[in-house]
Amino acid sequence: MTFDELDSVDKGILYLLQRNARSHTTAEIGEKVGVSSSTVGNRINRLEERGVITGYYPTVDYDRAGLGHHLVVVATVPFAEQEAVVDEVMDVSGVVGVRELLTSTENVSIELVGYDKQGIEQSLRRLNDIGIEIERMEMVRSERTRPYNHFGEQFTSEDGSG
Repeated sequence: MTFDELDSVDKGILYLLQRNARSHTTAEIGEKVGVSSSTVGNRINRLEERGVITGYYPTVDYDRAGLGHHLVVVATVPFAEQEAVVDEVMDVSGVVGVRELLTSTENVSIELVGYDKQGIEQSLRRLNDIGIEIERMEMVRSERTRPYNHFGEQFTSEDGSG
């Protein structure tokens, strides 16, 4: 499925789910995009089946959750091994996200959290053991996200008029 195959209803649904998937019922989404709740449910199922929606994850403030160490680890992994190594990285304690990048070096970005310095060091040793060549580490101060605005803010209505 390509962006061009998404109609205004799909785009509006995606926008609202990205904004806050937990706060909207299918009925509320339907009111805001101008379709029935059953249509919203069917559209969401179709978007999930086609891999457009891959999951629903809360945004966690790790500091407030007691995980005071939040890092981004930028590393290099041989391209031919990247997929297998990334699967193994996801099993390392403290790893909450991995991005594969299309570069020759610094081609993996790992989001890592921990309660304390010792926990982070243990996770970093494990990453090293599985062949991750760490290039640099950055402490995360804060993080902000927002929905991709071209998904369909203009296809939604707060008053339900669609």
